Amino acid sequence: MAGKYIFYDLETTGRGKKESRNAFGTTPKWEQILQIAAIVTDENFQPTNKNINEFCRPRTSIIAQPGALITTRKGIKEALNAKLSSYELITKINSTFDEWKKDNDETVFIGHNIIEFDESVLEYNLFNNLFFPYITRKNRGDTLSLARALYALNPSSIKTPITARGNPSFKLDQLAELNNLPVEFAHDAFSDVKTSIALTKFVHDMDQENWQQLQMTMNKENAIKYVNDNKGFCYMTSFAGKVKLQALSMVCESQYSGWFHTIDLAHDPDPLIEANHEEFKKLIKKKNRYVICNQHPILLSGKLAINHEPYNDLGAEILNERAKKVYKNKVLADKFKHMEIDRQIEKEDESSQDNIFPESKANLFTKFGQGEVLREFHDKKTWEEKYKVALTIRDERASFILKRLIFDESPDTLSEDDFRNVHRELHDRLVINQERPFTTIPEAMMQIDTELSNLEDSEDELKDEKLQILNDYNKYLVFLEKYFQDKNAKPLKTGPALAKQIFE
Repeated sequence: MAGKYIFYDLETTGRGKKESRNAFGTTPKWEQILQIAAIVTDENFQPTNKNINEFCRPRTSIIAQPGALITTRKGIKEALNAKLSSYELITKINSTFDEWKKDNDETVFIGHNIIEFDESVLEYNLFNNLFFPYITRKNRGDTLSLARALYALNPSSIKTPITARGNPSFKLDQLAELNNLPVEFAHDAFSDVKTSIALTKFVHDMDQENWQQLQMTMNKENAIKYVNDNKGFCYMTSFAGKVKLQALSMVCESQYSGWFHTIDLAHDPDPLIEANHEEFKKLIKKKNRYVICNQHPILLSGKLAINHEPYNDLGAEILNERAKKVYKNKVLADKFKHMEIDRQIEKEDESSQDNIFPESKANLFTKFGQGEVLREFHDKKTWEEKYKVALTIRDERASFILKRLIFDESPDTLSEDDFRNVHRELHDRLVINQERPFTTIPEAMMQIDTELSNLEDSEDELKDEKLQILNDYNKYLVFLEKYFQDKNAKPLKTGPALAKQIFE
C-alpha cells in the first residue's frame, strides 16, 4: 500500500536562537536532531506498517540548550548511551525518506510546526553530513497551518487555549487535550507524530467542504498555479497567535522561485503605482506580502474577504477594482525588481556573522561540486576509508564539514594536523564567550544556572528529575570546556565510553 502522507517530528538540542542581535526572530538551523519519529499513512490517515522511531548521541561540536533536555526528560547520560551516532541517524533518515518517496511521487511530508522548525533543522542536519538537504521540499504540509485555517474559517469548530493577550494558542499538546485527541507523552517525537495524525484527521472531518483547498497547497506547483490564476485570493497569516485572512493580489515572482510579491488589497494601489523607486520602498512597508509556495500557504477564495476586517467595509466592488489594478502589473513588478536589487546590495554590505562559518548556508551544497566524491564518501564502510575520500574534496567548506564530522564520529581517524585544526576551531567557537548564532558552552552554563534558580523554590513534581538532568549536563559541559581548552588534547572516546569517562 503506497503512502500518501509521511508524518514526522523531531526532538532536537534546542529551539534555536537569533543569528545576530538585529535579527527579528530565532532560527533553529544550528540545532542537532536527537530523535526522529515518522509514520506513513494512507490518504485516509490510516497508518501503514512503515514507521521509524530512533534516537542518537549528541555531537561534541554541538552544544544543547539545557531546556531541551528538561523538556524531553532525557539527560546527557542517556543521550550518550544511544545506539546510533548522529551520522548513523542522519544516514538512516536520508535513506528511509528516499525509499518511502519512491512508493508515491506525491507523498506529502507533514507534521506540527515543521515548516518553521523541523524542516529547517532537517535540512541543515542533512547538509552538515553532506547529504542533499532538500529531500522534502516538493510536497510538504503543516498541521499547525491546518489548525489555524480551521479556526479562521469557523472558530467554533476547534477548541483552543487563550493566551494572556487574548489570542488562540495552537500548541499541539494543548489542542489535543481540549479536542480529545490522543496524546501519550508531550515532547516525545513518536507520541507527537500520532497526535499530529489525529489532528489532521480532525481538521479533515470538521471541514470536508474546504479540505481539498487546504491540502491542495501542500504541493508547490499547485500553490504556484493558484497564485498565478487568481486575480485576488485570501491568504492566512498568524502573528503572536492572532489568525487572520488577508486579501491579496499577485504582482510578480521574486528572485526566488515560487516566492511571489503580492499587495494587500486593504490599501489603495494607486500611490504605489505612481511612486518613483525610492518613494515605493517607503510606501510598500506593511502593504506587501511574500507568498512562499513551498511552505504550505493557506490560499482561499477571494470571495471570503468581505466576511473579514477591514475588507468588509470596502466591499466586493472596490476589492475587485484594486485586484485588477495590481494583478501582474508591470509597473509595480519593475519597482519590486529594483527594490530587491537594492536589498541584496544592503544584505551583502551587512553580511551577518553566521556567514563566517562554512556550514552557515545549506544552499551552498550545490556549489560544492564533486557529487560523485560525496557519494563515494557515504558508500565507504569504515571511517578510515571515508577519511581517505574526504581528503580528495577540493572545496574548503565541504572539507571542513567532513573533517568536523569525522572529529565527532571517529576522531582518532584524523591525522594529527587535521585533528588539531578542528579542535582549535571548536575551541574558538564553543569556549570563547562571544555572540554566536549557536549555543556556546558559557551560554549553556548560564542557562543551567537560570534553570536551577527557577527550580530552587518551585513545587514542580519533577523537580528531582530535572535537577539531576541539569547537574549531569553541567558536569558534561565542564568536561568539554576543559577538553577544548587543552592544546595537547587527544581524540575523545565516543558514545558509552565517553559517558563512562565523564560520569564514573
